[in-house]
Amino acid sequence: MGSGMPRRLASRFALCAVADAALGAAPAQARTLFTLTGHGWGHGIGLSQYGALGYAQHGWAYDAILRHYFQGAHVAPLSAGVQERVLLASGRSAIEFGASSKLTVVDEGGTSKTTLHSGSYRIQPGPSGTHLRVIDMGTGAAVVKRLAGPVRLGPGSQPLRVDSSVGIGWAHDHWHGLLRVIRSGSTLMLVDLAPLEYYLRGVVPSEMPSSWLAPALKAQAVAARSYAVATRHPSSQFDAYSDTRSQVYGPIEHEAASSTAAVTATEHQVVWYQGAVATTFFSSSSGGRTASEQAAWGSSTGQPYLTPVRDRYDGAGGLNPNHTWQPTVYTPGTLAAALGGTSYVGSVDLTIDGPSRRVTQAVFHTSAGARVLTGAEAQIEMGLRSNYFRLVQVSLGAPRSVVVGTRIRVAGRVWPDPSGPVSLLRRGRPGAPWKVAVPRLPVKADGTFAVRLRPTANRIYRVRTPRGAASPRRTVFVRPALTLARSRGSFRATIVPALRGATLGLQHHTASGWRTLEHATVGRRGHARFTRPASKGRWRVSFPGDVHHAAARSAPVSVPAVALPSRSWATRR
Repeated sequence: MGSGMPRRLASRFALCAVADAALGAAPAQARTLFTLTGHGWGHGIGLSQYGALGYAQHGWAYDAILRHYFQGAHVAPLSAGVQERVLLASGRSAIEFGASSKLTVVDEGGTSKTTLHSGSYRIQPGPSGTHLRVIDMGTGAAVVKRLAGPVRLGPGSQPLRVDSSVGIGWAHDHWHGLLRVIRSGSTLMLVDLAPLEYYLRGVVPSEMPSSWLAPALKAQAVAARSYAVATRHPSSQFDAYSDTRSQVYGPIEHEAASSTAAVTATEHQVVWYQGAVATTFFSSSSGGRTASEQAAWGSSTGQPYLTPVRDRYDGAGGLNPNHTWQPTVYTPGTLAAALGGTSYVGSVDLTIDGPSRRVTQAVFHTSAGARVLTGAEAQIEMGLRSNYFRLVQVSLGAPRSVVVGTRIRVAGRVWPDPSGPVSLLRRGRPGAPWKVAVPRLPVKADGTFAVRLRPTANRIYRVRTPRGAASPRRTVFVRPALTLARSRGSFRATIVPALRGATLGLQHHTASGWRTLEHATVGRRGHARFTRPASKGRWRVSFPGDVHHAAARSAPVSVPAVALPSRSWATRR
């Protein structure tokens, strides 16, 4: 995947691997490369976490950061406390838990309450019906039987511990609040019932590094609090997932002093818009421009406070590795493979949302037909970090081999239509410096261009674009023009251009093929004389090639047999 020259190219300049000399150039075969560039990580809607860090670096307070990302909104406290119900696990056959102090087991279905001593326990479905029971892990005995459920586990003086793997892989960790076990068929769900402020203590350091500046952590705390309140589901069995489907939520062991301080400093504060708590989406990096819901997800409508804005500090002083991606170069085949297909991609057309600069539609024109994807679908198919990307196509075609002095057509396409001049560069051999062959190519509205050139030596061509997109490299092998003529009973060869000092070979056609019988050196006018007599048969002259010109051969010359004297003539003599 790349625009590197084939490793065998250097030797090809000196090999006799070119067809017989011809007057015209072979048809140009275009090659295409696609350069992928992009910005950001995530959907880009609302707050950029790296952007919040960047604004904090520039002295912005957390409420100013939030007002920037959520246009027309303001920060104010909630009127009452909120409890968050977080799904820690589902589809489990049993859940193991414990406590270092006494705990209570409340059967919400049967309204019973049991107090257990500190220890390790397992809750699992009963042997029949829909009941649950609690097993003491130390003795293996059922200490609470026939719980109608759901079952609520309450801590004593110390938080409860969940020993099973929950959330994004936490195990043997402690959690704030109550734990609720719900039976669903033959499996169990585990839901953490935590006060909102304690829930945020586990969210903020899970969503943003706790080492970041305080204004950024405070902005994250308020955004996380607002999002939790705005997306609650009172009619459901839980309000939020404990992973990226909602917000990543970690246990007490994962909390940090700095992030907890940010939660405490902004206690109860949320983002409001016209009397309602705003759904404060956030993602890692906007790439320099936030997105609307319509541009990121293809929604038909979107919240007015989630309009795209310039995110000038998303780079966070160079700390953001995803602000601008390293370019990736695809061939038509590797681009098709990235899309999960086998049909070669000939070209790509992108539809760009102006305010957010996101791709809303991508049309991949393949050998099997057009494949139309939304920007979000293309992002998923190609494994990209966001739909803030571009695919710049550069095609270039030229004849593979020509006779010196022949006028050739070099053509291609740069798409999307570039905003600046496109140049054609050339060099004589791999490793040589590039020189400008055409300073400004005549690029049409559809991105195509074509120029006529008359190369006098081997040439490698490539395109230089304003966006720095990778260009295919097309090699044109230039063959000298060779002629062979009879002269004074032997042969004289002529080569154009006059490659003084070059060695030419005189070849005779035999039953086993062409055989070189003599070599001669080219003089200053491009001529070389051979001494071998011009005997019967087919003859030609060959040039082995050098670093500047490809190998070449002349058209064959036929020498007829010498006529014998007739009988009558011999008799008269």
